Amino acid sequence: MAAFVSAPVLTLSHPVTSVDLPGGRLDAATVLSLRVPVTEAVADGPVLVLLDVSGVEGVSPSGVAGLLDLLRVVRARGGDLRLFGASTALRHAFTALGLDAVARIYGGHDEARGLLASRAS
Repeated sequence: MAAFVSAPVLTLSHPVTSVDLPGGRLDAATVLSLRVPVTEAVADGPVLVLLDVSGVEGVSPSGVAGLLDLLRVVRARGGDLRLFGASTALRHAFTALGLDAVARIYGGHDEARGLLASRAS
């Protein structure tokens, strides 16, 4: 199993932007539709972008590459892009490509935001 690279530690004081990924296939066109809202969200500095991937039923290589590019853009600004939702297709792609070492797919919105960890303490 690949070693997991943890997401940046962000406090809840960071702005949070939630984006719902359209259902269906994660491909270049889908990621392109996310580019503007994600880059606008990080324009003023670090932000936590939560991306609901629960509707993803298929994944193309260009979709994965585009998602990684969005992750790079957000992390370069000091923020983080966190994926959440039950998408078997995306989880399978991440595992097969070893991407679970780069990013994690959280079970739900609260877990992605880090709220479950703070409630447990």
